[in-house]
Amino acid sequence: MLPISRRNLLLGAAGAGTLPFLGDGRAGALASDTAPPPRWVGAGPFDYVYDPSTFDGPRYLNDHTLIKAQGRWHLFSIVGRSAPRGESPDSTRETSLAHASAPSPHGPWTTHADALTVAPSYFGEEHLWAPHVVEAGGRFRMFYAAGGASGAAINLATSSDLFTWTREPSGPLFRGLVARDPMVLRVGGEWVMYYTELSGPGGRHVVACRRSADLVHWSEPGTVFTDATTDTTVSVTESPYVVERDGWYYLFIGPRGGYEGTDVLASRDPFHFDLSGYAGHVAGHAVEAFADGDTWYASAAGWFRGGLHVAPLQWRDTPPPWQSTDNPVASLDAAGRLVVFALDASDRSMLRRVQLDPDTDTWSQWEEFGGPAGAVPTLGRNADGALEVFSLAPQGANLHHRAQRPDGGWYDWEEFGGPAGAAPAVARGADGRLEVFALSPGGASI
Repeated sequence: MLPISRRNLLLGAAGAGTLPFLGDGRAGALASDTAPPPRWVGAGPFDYVYDPSTFDGPRYLNDHTLIKAQGRWHLFSIVGRSAPRGESPDSTRETSLAHASAPSPHGPWTTHADALTVAPSYFGEEHLWAPHVVEAGGRFRMFYAAGGASGAAINLATSSDLFTWTREPSGPLFRGLVARDPMVLRVGGEWVMYYTELSGPGGRHVVACRRSADLVHWSEPGTVFTDATTDTTVSVTESPYVVERDGWYYLFIGPRGGYEGTDVLASRDPFHFDLSGYAGHVAGHAVEAFADGDTWYASAAGWFRGGLHVAPLQWRDTPPPWQSTDNPVASLDAAGRLVVFALDASDRSMLRRVQLDPDTDTWSQWEEFGGPAGAVPTLGRNADGALEVFSLAPQGANLHHRAQRPDGGWYDWEEFGGPAGAAPAVARGADGRLEVFALSPGGASI
């Protein structure tokens, strides 16, 4: 039997029983008909704010939750031992949930004893994944994914102080094919749990939901989002997180556009989302959105990023540019030298560095290259080997480009056209000319 992990759990579901989904879960829009248009969602640069490593080695965080209580922020998260460079961690060894607290999302964070450790005697727990904590009736409820040979399960533990947790005596709240990554939101007069699932054996990736009046007894499942892909081995509906603002509901899901990518979908109906409601992208894994007073943040964590990362979350009237996680970019120039271009994380300026001697690996110092820098630049090489650099304006407007001269110098920056919503893709056609493709603002077309 395969060990249960977040990835091969999907494979095991192909032979499981059918999950009794209730249609598409549509319940009608609950928001006012006078709601304003949805906002576009984006995020600024992420800051690394908390390292969970201990005296006995480096640790990473993954799916997590943040809750503020008595003026202090508390973090609960999947935690595991970091893998050697180039390898993925073993998620079957994620058997405890980390706990830390801080006066603000940016810290300083204080590490506490792990909130929960796996209890095999508790209905066959073999792992602890994706905690989510809410407060109701003077007690805190932690929902988390567990399971093993008995199948995927969503479990519940309660606490009065966020430090001591007691599992629900009756056992798992429910089981599913690959049920995991629960998130609970108050909608109207009931509680709604969103979680990751498959539509059936060998089916599609979905975000499922269940409803409850008391946070213990839950309805049969419905489906709020179905992805078009039929590849059941790579999930793209993980870490669902829903936020309500001004009569609109925003669903954050991933990994999309890469491991460290989260799409945002907007809907007036908290029980129905689709790609026509695309409202933005955040370049982070397991992203959660939360407010501290009037300031909104996005938090992110993942296998390859160590601990907790926090970025300003932006609610915009215009589409934000797609922020690629590929930084820096490199190519050979007309003289055959390796040239590297990168964004400065502090102010989004563009920098350049040139390899002066490949035999001794001697490089120039970083220097400012100028031009707009709204996203990581894209490089193209003309038929004569000269480089062209394409870059997006900071507010996601037009593209600009700068071409290398035959003598190795550079012409001035020129506006290239648009509007564009992302850094372009550039390739050389059969006739030697460059062709440029760009996503429109909002991703409606290319």
